[in-house]
Amino acid sequence: MAGNPDRQWHSGERRRGLDRRAGDRRGDAGTKALRYPQWSEQLLQFLTRYLILTLGILFFNFTDGIQPRLMPLETLNLIFATYFVLTSLAFYHASLQPRSTLRYRITMWLDILMTAIGMLNDPYEVPPSLLVFIMIVLGNGMRYGLRLFGEALVGCFGAVMLVFTLRLTATGTPVTPGMVFLNLFGGIILVYSYLLMGRIEQSRRRLEENSRIDSLTGLMNRRGLLETVDRLFSRLKDGDKLIIMFADLDRFKAINDTHGHLVGDQVLKQIAGILRGAVRGSDITARIGGDEFVLILPHTTVEEAQIAARRIQERLRQCPEIGRLGCSVTIGIGEAPTHGRTFDALLEQVDKALYRSKAANDRGGIMLADPPAA
Repeated sequence: MAGNPDRQWHSGERRRGLDRRAGDRRGDAGTKALRYPQWSEQLLQFLTRYLILTLGILFFNFTDGIQPRLMPLETLNLIFATYFVLTSLAFYHASLQPRSTLRYRITMWLDILMTAIGMLNDPYEVPPSLLVFIMIVLGNGMRYGLRLFGEALVGCFGAVMLVFTLRLTATGTPVTPGMVFLNLFGGIILVYSYLLMGRIEQSRRRLEENSRIDSLTGLMNRRGLLETVDRLFSRLKDGDKLIIMFADLDRFKAINDTHGHLVGDQVLKQIAGILRGAVRGSDITARIGGDEFVLILPHTTVEEAQIAARRIQERLRQCPEIGRLGCSVTIGIGEAPTHGRTFDALLEQVDKALYRSKAANDRGGIMLADPPAA
């Protein structure tokens, strides 16, 4: 292989093409009801919390003629200070660990509790602080998905009903039409937002799913593969085996040059069907480049992987369209953890094995990876 610079260049280009820094790898969460927002979104939410807290402190402490409705001002300020400390601790935790479902929920319910206390002490008959509940529902729902949207919606509705009951019971204030309509309109806005968010979430999920699929072959694409391998490798336990097979088409460029890209596309579709049909439904088959495919076979031995590789090559030979064009496939095989404990390390060894096979057999070979150097 040292004497063939084209192969060396091609191998290096593919490894760079699979560099996990080259694309967005936000994870798996994109397809679930719970989303994991970027740090910039969470930072904006924390700044909004501090802003609303500041406005609450200014309103109750520095507005002429304003006194808390039910609590002494000193008690309310102590609650403000406690909220500030807890929010700051959550802020610090988020800066270290942006993904934390438990923190998302704790801070959301802390927001609901703080807003309920503020509304309970709002001196106005129709409290403007009621609008903060809408911000809580929309802010959490749009950041974290429908699961927390629904949780925030239920929590805020319950808090509003409880606060109004306490206000009316404590002061004997009659229910006014303005109060009724404000709650009614607020509820309509939140329910409508939830329904609209559901539609948006469905569209987003479809886009996320499509972004992980290769449009030509229907296989998983490079992005989908990279987002999947982390979960697979993280679940590997002592004694577990996982196989990576790297399949590279031989002389595919000549097919494109001679017969055109439409014929080349048909070849890729047929190869994709052969690869998918040669392994189990639980295995992963991905197209990561023009004529390059990766298969991941959990709970599989090297011997079983070699049988699958020979089955792939035999089915290619039996396909009349592919056989007529003189197309074959070279396959490199590696096993985790024997040939690498991470996806990147294992892929590098499999990549080297594939090109050793090309150098030795020209085309149509199968080569097992070497263990990494100590």
